Amino acid sequence: MQYKDNLSTYALSRADTLRFRSIVIDVMSEAASLDETDEGGGIGTLGEKQMHAAIKRFICPDPAYHEVKLDTSDSGEKKRRRFVADILRDGTVTEIQTGRLAPLTEKIGWILENTPYNVTVIHPIAESKWVNVLDSKNDIEKRYRSPIKGKVSDIACELYAIKDFLNSPRFSLVILMMEAEQYMKNTAKRSRARPKYKKYELIPVNLLSATVFSSVEDIKSLIPDSLEGDFTVKQFSAVSKIRGMDAYSAVHAFCDLGLLENSGKSGRANLYRKTY
Repeated sequence: MQYKDNLSTYALSRADTLRFRSIVIDVMSEAASLDETDEGGGIGTLGEKQMHAAIKRFICPDPAYHEVKLDTSDSGEKKRRRFVADILRDGTVTEIQTGRLAPLTEKIGWILENTPYNVTVIHPIAESKWVNVLDSKNDIEKRYRSPIKGKVSDIACELYAIKDFLNSPRFSLVILMMEAEQYMKNTAKRSRARPKYKKYELIPVNLLSATVFSSVEDIKSLIPDSLEGDFTVKQFSAVSKIRGMDAYSAVHAFCDLGLLENSGKSGRANLYRKTY
């Protein structure tokens, strides 16, 4: 990967992109084979989704370092925990989290407190995607390009889960931006029922860039420069394009990290401002 700027954003080379695409093809072929043999809907021993499996192989091609059990025998705890690292290599535990970061909080905290390992969390975000709606036979009944464009700042609403680790020199967060295919299933049971769709799987198509956050200082880049003086969560949402409750989660996380502070009220709405 080629270093791009002081925010630790990396532009992926053509070789990186081609290697990732090749890995995705292999993973999809294995998934198709599992479906044909009725062995379940996942890849590998822990039933991974294809996005997770592809990223893991891209980061570390050698399976000898995958799904490594962490030794909890010397942690001094009465109850032994059972933690498995997605990747453990060269003194670093790498966790690939395609969904919310909150489920990793306990695991990350335990690793940093009880082991000498560094921790890197990798989180993919689809910058653009096609949505495929599957029928009961898993055939595509509808396909369209999603109007939602993912961006690195989408991770802001997840920072509350890892805020306690962002100042640790042993912790880093990597955002992988990519193009993807989203598969949804129609879950309506009756023919006249309004269609309800459930996310089935997000499959990567192309890897675009990687952004690394290794300190609270790096997190400043997620707060829009155009926000000056006092502002409300609603104004933050309008500028950042982070919607609904996610905007509140992001602002509260920035406050906990010391990047924003409460500066009063405007009517019934709280006001905030930058501290830097």
